[in-house]
Amino acid sequence: MTQVSISHLTKSFGAAPVVDDLSLTIDHGEFVSLLGPSGCGKTTTLRMIAGFEIANSGTIAFDGVDVSPVPAEKRDIGMVFQNYALFPHMTVGQNLAFGLEMRKVAPAEIAQRTARVLDMVQLGGFAERYPAQLSGGQQQRVALARALVIEPRILLLDEPLANLDAKLREEMRGFIRDLQKRVGITTVYVTHDQAEALSMSDRVVVMFGGRIAQQGAPDAIYDRPASRQVAGFVGQVNILEGMVSGSDGGRAVVRLPQGEITVPAASVPAAGSKAAIAMRPEAVALGAAGEPGWAGTVVSRQYGGNLVDYKVELAGGSTVHVQCLSATPVAPGTAVTVRPDQSRLWLLGA
Repeated sequence: MTQVSISHLTKSFGAAPVVDDLSLTIDHGEFVSLLGPSGCGKTTTLRMIAGFEIANSGTIAFDGVDVSPVPAEKRDIGMVFQNYALFPHMTVGQNLAFGLEMRKVAPAEIAQRTARVLDMVQLGGFAERYPAQLSGGQQQRVALARALVIEPRILLLDEPLANLDAKLREEMRGFIRDLQKRVGITTVYVTHDQAEALSMSDRVVVMFGGRIAQQGAPDAIYDRPASRQVAGFVGQVNILEGMVSGSDGGRAVVRLPQGEITVPAASVPAAGSKAAIAMRPEAVALGAAGEPGWAGTVVSRQYGGNLVDYKVELAGGSTVHVQCLSATPVAPGTAVTVRPDQSRLWLLGA
C-alpha cells in the first residue's frame, strides 16, 4: 500500500489552467474518487499521477518520494482505461502476461500470477479466449486483472464503467469495491457519475474548474454539501432561499416565505444574512391537504419504480421535488402539504 501526496499541482493546455494549484493526500489503501463534470481536471490529475501528463508546477510523491521526474513506465502503477485497451490479437492470458514479460518475470511465475489473478476476478477458465469473445463486463474484469497482475503500488481507474449498461454498471461497482478491499491497494477512481463515487469510495473529492470544491466521506458530501455547486452536482436537491433570523444551539434559524425553519449548519451567519438551504427530495414527506406543513399543489408525478418523484408548487410560486416510496398515487392538481425533516436539511455556505 502506498500513500500519494499531491502538492500545488498545476497543469495548463493553453492559457487557462486545467488543474489549478491542487493539493491532495491519498492514504495507504484508501479508495478515493475524483468526481466532477467534464473538463473539471479530474482525468488530467489522474494522468499526472500516472506520469502520462507532466505538470507545469507542483509535485507528486509516492510514500514521500517525489516521482514527478519519473517516467510512467517506472512509477509502478496499474491503469484501467475507459475503453479497456485490451490487445485484440492476444488471448486473455497473453494480455495479462504482457506486462510481466516486459518486467522480465520468469515464465513459471508469470503462469502462477496470471492464474491467481484470473481466479481473483472470477475468470479462471477464460485464459485462452480473445477479447472479442467476452462480454463488456468480462472485458472490464480482464482490464482490472491486467492492471493488478503486475502487483502495482497504486491502482488508477479512468471512467472504467462508462461503456457498460446500467445493470452491469451497478454490478461492477460492487465487484470493483470488493476486489479493492481484498487486495488493499491504494486506488484513485475518476468518474462523473455521482452514484459510482458515493457507493464505492472511502472519500469523494469533488472538482470544478481544476480545483477541489469539497472532499470528505460520501455521506458528508451528500448530506452536508459545502456550496450550491456541490449540492446541485451531487444528487437532486431543492434550494430554499431565505434570511437568517437567529441561531438555536448551533443551528441556523431561517425565515422562508413558508415560515421559520431551524436547520443544521457548519456555521451560523449573522442575523439578517441571506441564506440558502439544501433540501434533498427524500428528506421531505408528502401529506394530505390540511395536515401540518407547507401548503402546495402537485404539478407533476414521475414514476420511477420503487420511488415516485412529485413536483409540488408551494404558496408564492416556488416549487420543490418530493420523493416518496411507491404507494397510492397522488394525481397532478391535488392539494397537499409538504413536511421537511429539518434535521436532514443543511445551510449552504456562501
